[in-house]
Amino acid sequence: MKIKPNNQWRWYYDNEHERMMLDLANGMLFRSCFPAKMLVASAYGEMTFNIDDAGLYHCIEEQLQKLSLSDEHSAELILNALVAFRFLKPQMPRSWYFLPVNCHDDLVLGDVVQVHIEDSGQKALFLVAEAGKYASLCLLIEPRLVLKDRVMRFCDPIKIMNNRLMIYQPSASSLIYERAVS
Repeated sequence: MKIKPNNQWRWYYDNEHERMMLDLANGMLFRSCFPAKMLVASAYGEMTFNIDDAGLYHCIEEQLQKLSLSDEHSAELILNALVAFRFLKPQMPRSWYFLPVNCHDDLVLGDVVQVHIEDSGQKALFLVAEAGKYASLCLLIEPRLVLKDRVMRFCDPIKIMNNRLMIYQPSASSLIYERAVS
């Protein structure tokens, strides 16, 4: 099911689940994946889902169209990215897992980026949830990613130096097949 932001949505902190929630005003609730210890103090109130949130939602949604995510996974990723952007505490970069790349792209919120894992050479996709000048907060798009001392899951955040991030460009053949199947 595809969801569309509206002015009746509201953010709030749920003490029982210890998570940021989004009331979608139609009997549906979204629960973020981030524990309370990762949230800034302003997350503990109630706020409307404002015009800026809706604009960011649509920008990220547009970027994710280059991937073949289900509507549910896309919505979950977008809403977690908005929570990360608005309510997560600052993090220190953890770039040592990834190889440097010769890319100098200016990143923005919603960019889909690719990294190369240092140990395995494997590639992984992330969504930029907060773009910085030197490092960006990213959410894992893959279902699972094994790193040398941790396992990341879908939507897990990590801050990565920008010199490790490369804008994801789907191959032309994957686009052709995607259009043929759709």
